[in-house]
Amino acid sequence: MLADTKTGWPHRFIAGSLCLDFINTIDLPGTPKERDLVADYGALIAWSVARATMMPATGKKLLRLANAAPADASHALADALELRSAVRQLAEAVQTGGDFSPLLPGINAHLARLVSPPRLLPTARGQGAAYDLPGRNLAEPLWPILWTLSTLLISEDLRKLGTCHAQDCRAIFIDHTNNRSRIWCASDLCGNRERVRRAYRARQVRGTSLKSN
Repeated sequence: MLADTKTGWPHRFIAGSLCLDFINTIDLPGTPKERDLVADYGALIAWSVARATMMPATGKKLLRLANAAPADASHALADALELRSAVRQLAEAVQTGGDFSPLLPGINAHLARLVSPPRLLPTARGQGAAYDLPGRNLAEPLWPILWTLSTLLISEDLRKLGTCHAQDCRAIFIDHTNNRSRIWCASDLCGNRERVRRAYRARQVRGTSLKSN
């Protein structure tokens, strides 16, 4: 997936929900080219700032805390990755009609440690808002993910989840089309790539057929 040119993050935010954008931070999952875009705590902060869940100043405070307490930062990152895995499993179960209730106790354990959502602040360009997180708790990057996850789980959007049909992509998104016809994370990205791939395969088939004749 191409980078988000506005934020500089390696991927566009296409999921339609903050918590789903977080699980899409694994690029090309399950393939030899799989890449974890939040492989360390600093990357988790970079994602949070790019996704506008926190202000840059908060991110800098948390990085200073992480540098002062690397073991605690590693624990916070492990919690985030554990949550990411659970949310992907949940999203995949929903799409196949599976039972995701075994995942809820773990999610509830994360929710039990939450604080109330803070006020919102306008972003630098004035075209959005970010949470006014205090920058005093290394777990703060998880809070917005959990706030949006709890909202998603009780909304009608939960039954509108889709997965990109492009080879190797597997990005998850909310399909708001009237007839649930969305099959690409982005038509101009994976959609174009798949159309080119299919056209190439069709030419190969035609070429093989002509040779055999």
